[in-house]
Amino acid sequence: MVKYIKYIVIVLLLIIITVIAFQFSGKITPEKQIRNRLANFLAKASKSSGDKLSTGLIKSKSLESFFASRCKFQIGVSSFSGTYTPVQISSNSMRSRSMFRHVRFSAHDVEIILNSPEKATVNFTGAVNGVTKRGKSIDDYKELTCKLRLVEGEWLIYSVSIREIIKK
Repeated sequence: MVKYIKYIVIVLLLIIITVIAFQFSGKITPEKQIRNRLANFLAKASKSSGDKLSTGLIKSKSLESFFASRCKFQIGVSSFSGTYTPVQISSNSMRSRSMFRHVRFSAHDVEIILNSPEKATVNFTGAVNGVTKRGKSIDDYKELTCKLRLVEGEWLIYSVSIREIIKK
């Protein structure tokens, strides 16, 4: 009888822990969702030394899910500024990845401003660190602003602009 009571107590504890975990997971704030989305995006945009072509294709294709149907880029380089579809962004990502042996994108000093329940502005310092196929090291930093819109439960980027070019 004592043996069954121990099992019942253990099962009840597991159920309580599961219920508590679901309670907390359901309370993710929009800021936390956006922060997680940004981190996930940067991880998928980055390229490790060991990434194969197939890995790059999968990562680049997955970037489509982070953008609205039309995304405006104002990045100071006229040949890259414009409005793009997620498919075009994915294609440009794959082309850019092929120029690097490895490249890491990161965000620092992230500030999230909720403009409304469905719109947000994210200001941050974007860093690009890597080595090109020709062996040139890249360490570049820009002050960026991304505007996001909540669509079907996902925060999608619809605008990217450079606020300030950081001089070394």
